This record gives sequence, structure tokens and C-alpha cells, in this order.
Amino acid sequence: MPSSNTTREYKKSSSFKAANLFLLLLLFSTLCLSASLYLYLQPNSDDIKILIVLLVVAGVLPLLLLVLASYLISIFVVTRINRIADTANEIMSTGDLTKRLKIDSRWDDLSFLSQVLNSMLDKIEQLMSGVQHITDTIAHDLRTPLARLRNKLDAEKDDKLVTEVDGLLKTFNSLLSLSSIESGRQQLKFVEFDLQALIEDAVGLYDPLAFEKQQTITVTTVPASYRGDRDLMFQVIANLLDNAIKFTPEGGHIQVQLEVVNGRCKVHVDDNGPGIPVKSRNKVFERFYRDPDQQALQGAGLGLSLVNAVLKLHKADIHLEYKQSGLRVTLDL
Repeated sequence: MPSSNTTREYKKSSSFKAANLFLLLLLFSTLCLSASLYLYLQPNSDDIKILIVLLVVAGVLPLLLLVLASYLISIFVVTRINRIADTANEIMSTGDLTKRLKIDSRWDDLSFLSQVLNSMLDKIEQLMSGVQHITDTIAHDLRTPLARLRNKLDAEKDDKLVTEVDGLLKTFNSLLSLSSIESGRQQLKFVEFDLQALIEDAVGLYDPLAFEKQQTITVTTVPASYRGDRDLMFQVIANLLDNAIKFTPEGGHIQVQLEVVNGRCKVHVDDNGPGIPVKSRNKVFERFYRDPDQQALQGAGLGLSLVNAVLKLHKADIHLEYKQSGLRVTLDL
């Protein structure tokens, strides 16, 4: 951890020291070559000729060292920059703020920069943990009184308010579940299970919902087993089906496909809804994000965040393919 003073004196920097070394080598090389040229232009004996050769060698050798040092330094700098960039990209793509830049030396400027960046990541992680803790606490504390309110409204047969409270409870439950998954608090139960049966069960659960909107769901599967947490993977498929039904218009069609490609399971969920607008495509996996044009639809914007979190635990990927009409979601398991 660097001190609170993150300004490095230029005289102590590795770049300044390298520049001084290069300057000394150039001066030495210039003096040797100048002296050899001067002696060469004078009448000289065999001993002087030997001295000229030695001076030329002494002048050329530092230049060769400069070329070699420049080459090695460029490799060193590019390697360190790539390491920093790779770690930054990994943090951005996974959202894992526990990752840090690897530091295996202390003398160079890039290692000093890496220490400062690691300190910044420590602070960001601390702040995000605080925000997440507050959010979890609020969701946990409000869930119980909301459940009591829901029971009271149910007893009074106020269906409209019961529906509203159910939506709030679903949001808080999803939020707590997402936080539990992302923080690693949820105990995973990785077992080998029948993925084909899981998908068919999920479709069977959502068939009545699709029927209410006069939608059809087509299922094409092959026998496939998968090792993971069955309950969480069921949640993933259920969320994708829920989104597809929600955004597909009445009378629309949803297709679910399971295939095995090169030993890996792939699940496709296609719909012929409006798809995802370009402005929202980089934000759909963020918590609480909802497209401004779809605010009328129910939901808290946690579905795809939950899906993404579960897939990360399973080392799986999700891809969104934007078609002319509709959306294809692919799970690469």
C-alpha cells in the first residue's frame, strides 16, 4: 500500500534514472569515438592504431547496450501496461472488485502506479460494499412489514393493492437473492442434473402465462446433463422466459432451444418482441436498469442482473443477439 502522498519525485523515478544512464552511455560513447577519430587523423604508430581500435570498440559497445536496453525496456513497459489493461478489462467485464493488479517489483514507475490503482480499487470496493450493505439492510427490514401488509390486504380482498405489494416483495426478494449470490454468501449445490428436463419444467410453468397473452412457446431440446446449482439455473431459465413473455406482443411466438455443441450446452431463447434499443444494450445487466421506453411494463430491472450473477458463478456466458424483429438470448454453458 503506498503512502497518502501519491506524488513521486522525478529524481527517484526509474524513468529519470534510466535517462541519466543513457545520457552517461552516450557521452562516454561520444568521447571514445571522438578521440579515436582525432587519433586516426594524426600520424600514428602501431600502438596508436591499437588504441584507436580499442576506443572504437569502447565507443560502439555503449551504443549496442543502449539499443538492447531500449528493446528490453519497451518489452517490460508493454508487458506491464497489458497486465494493467487486462486486469481493468476483467474488472469491467465481471464486476469483480476484489481483483487487483499484480505487483512483482517496487523499483519501476509502473509498479508504483499499480500500487496507487490497487489502493483506489480498495476504496471503491469499500464504498460499494457499504452501499450494498445499506441496500440489503433496507430490503431485509422492509420485507417483513410488507409481508404483514400483504396478508392484511389479502384478508380485506383488496386485489389491486395486493398485486402492488406482491411486486414490491418480489423486488426485495430478488435484490436479496442477487446480493447473496454476488457476495458468495449463498451456499451453492453443484450436482449433475438433467438440463433437458429442467428447461421443459420451466416452460411448463410459464405456458399458462403465455397462453393468457395468446402466445405460443416452441421447445426443441436434446438429452443433456449439466453440473451446477439446479435451483439457480432454473431461476435463470425462468427469468429469460418471463422477459420473453413480457416483451413479446399478444399472439407472438417464443422459441426455446437446447443443443450440445463441442461438448458444451447452449440454450437459446428467441422472441419476436421489439428487442432492446441500441441505447440500452450496454446497460441491461445493471441493477434496476429499465429502458425508458418500457417503463409501463412491470418489473424492477433485476432479472438480467440475477441471470448474469448466476452465470458468473457457473463460469458460463450470456450473449444477446439483436435481430430485425425480436431478440435471441444465448446461454453458453
